[in-house]
Amino acid sequence: MYREPLHEGRKEKFSLGKKGEGLGYFLFRELRLSRIAFGGYRIGLEDPEHKESLLLALKSGVNVIDVSANYGDGEAESLVGKVLDENFKKRHLHRKEIFLVTKAGYIQGKNMKLVESKEKEKDQFPEITYYQPGCYHCISPEFLEDQLERSRKRLGLATIDAFLLHNPEYFLSHSEKNGIPKEEAQAEYYRRIKEAFLFLEKARKEGKIQFYGISSNTFPIPEEEYTHTSLSKCLQIAEKIAGKENGFAVVQFPANWYEDGFLRNRNSENKTLLEICSNFDLLPLINRPLNSFQAGKGMVRLSYTPQSQAPDQSKILQILELESSLLEPLSQNPNRNSLSKLWQTYGEKVRSEEQFQVLLQKSWIPALRGVIDEVYSEKGKESAEEYLRVLNTALPLLEEQIQIRSSENLSGLYENLVSRFHSNGESPESLSSLMVFHLASLLEKGTVLLGMRKRKYVRDILPIFKKPLPEISRSEWGENGIRS
Repeated sequence: MYREPLHEGRKEKFSLGKKGEGLGYFLFRELRLSRIAFGGYRIGLEDPEHKESLLLALKSGVNVIDVSANYGDGEAESLVGKVLDENFKKRHLHRKEIFLVTKAGYIQGKNMKLVESKEKEKDQFPEITYYQPGCYHCISPEFLEDQLERSRKRLGLATIDAFLLHNPEYFLSHSEKNGIPKEEAQAEYYRRIKEAFLFLEKARKEGKIQFYGISSNTFPIPEEEYTHTSLSKCLQIAEKIAGKENGFAVVQFPANWYEDGFLRNRNSENKTLLEICSNFDLLPLINRPLNSFQAGKGMVRLSYTPQSQAPDQSKILQILELESSLLEPLSQNPNRNSLSKLWQTYGEKVRSEEQFQVLLQKSWIPALRGVIDEVYSEKGKESAEEYLRVLNTALPLLEEQIQIRSSENLSGLYENLVSRFHSNGESPESLSSLMVFHLASLLEKGTVLLGMRKRKYVRDILPIFKKPLPEISRSEWGENGIRS
């Protein structure tokens, strides 16, 4: 969804006449930014809850939004653009208050169709990394220019506050997989980054972006690893292009309780990633604060609330029995995958909400659509609508069951951290908000990106605007974690 005309303006400097930065905020290059950002990884236009969650976050004080051209195949940007447009016109929000971050680099979905179309016309984007079927990558100036214009139109903004290269290390991963010598691959990698920076400096002069940067999962990993992205080298490239006043200002990377490379790993100059950000006045944006990789266990979702109660099992049984009664009159079909059958077969094997969502999207929902079609064909529209209502009641109950199950082993971590750092009784009410509080404290000046596609996720973190951050020693963070 493209918007015209574009809203002019950008995030403005904080008025010196106002007192302090306020709880939940910090100053970055005289811009007042919230310590928590609305992460748009899994939002889209089709779900009204996503819109309501974004509105609640903005009204509650969040003024940093993070999206990407490939989130929801462009729908995340379109939803943010729709919400901002409506609220700018009503004067509920002002453009100068919002710091908007988006990213480019992925070729998937609509971008894949664009690339295929340009291939047929012999007008291909240069330097595409053909990583795997369905997922290519590119940071050539030609591709970035195309993506920047599409993002501006979807967001409805003349100026994007921070435009980032999105996981450019795909090139290194692909090169390593294909046996390219490390030195050769890295030389080409930084040449491509240089060409991208040249374009981004041009876009900055044209007023299309305020700052630029890189979002990379390999900033925090050890310098000697093949796919490591060197922040120091990126800084040197930007300075050679545009001097000390260059626009390279934003660095996005994963950090959480178990993945602590951003604090531990040091470069050849004995500096950590966080120290480099501080020394060069760069804005660190933390992603994946709750999706934590733990050695031997895989992905661990750092979400736990002491008051959580497992959903009433009788309700789950009741709704699944109702499904069975609705399907009983249908003709026999041994291949029919009802929700009851799917849950009985796979339910106990699902250990996380993320795993459940993937299973839903890739397997269960397509199967259940087939069942809906069967009901419609044999019993009519009213029966199909009734069956759909049953599914819409059952799925949230099953998701809640998965959430409770996945958090059972985290009570000890939550209680331990509360007793050590929140003995005054001012502790966050959940492990997720506690993790964000602690990360924000470690950053000092930086923002934690949190997926807030549901209003309850927004409410969970709102105390950050009312309570002071705890004092956390960097030596104590991630004591039981891994060294990235």
